[in-house]
Amino acid sequence: MPILLGIVLYAVVEIAAVVAVASWIGIGWTLLLLLGLSLLGLVLLRREGSRALRSFQLAVADGRPPGREVLSGMLVLLGAVLIVLPGFVTDVLALLCLLPFSRRLIGRVLVAWALTRGRATVLRVSSTRGPGTVPPGRDGPVPPGDGGPVPPGAGRVIEGEIEPPREP
Repeated sequence: MPILLGIVLYAVVEIAAVVAVASWIGIGWTLLLLLGLSLLGLVLLRREGSRALRSFQLAVADGRPPGREVLSGMLVLLGAVLIVLPGFVTDVLALLCLLPFSRRLIGRVLVAWALTRGRATVLRVSSTRGPGTVPPGRDGPVPPGDGGPVPPGAGRVIEGEIEPPREP
């Protein structure tokens, strides 16, 4: 039932927006504006989607956690979905998700919201070693056993027990 209510609410808001714009500038200009916004969104989607993918690949190649890049890519994906839906409201929301400066702001707001909800943890990792990194003074990757990556099962074992979280 909530999904149906959301669809009906979306349709009412979009129709009201189109009627308001059409009464202000005319039907012909309204249709041209809708078409222009969609075309602008598609151009931005192509450009920003490629940028998001490249920045993600660069972060992974550098051995950095690609959290910011993943968030940016998800907002570009959301913008792509919104740009496909007809209407002014979704086009404006899509453009906000596709433009780099507004996407960064939306990303910050989403991270802050998630942190206040207690469902997310921010983990900052600083490493000079990892996949794709070369330690200072070396020409190539670190060989195993020389401070480089440890193969699975070859690391140090720490004995212990796992305790379930305590209720407050």
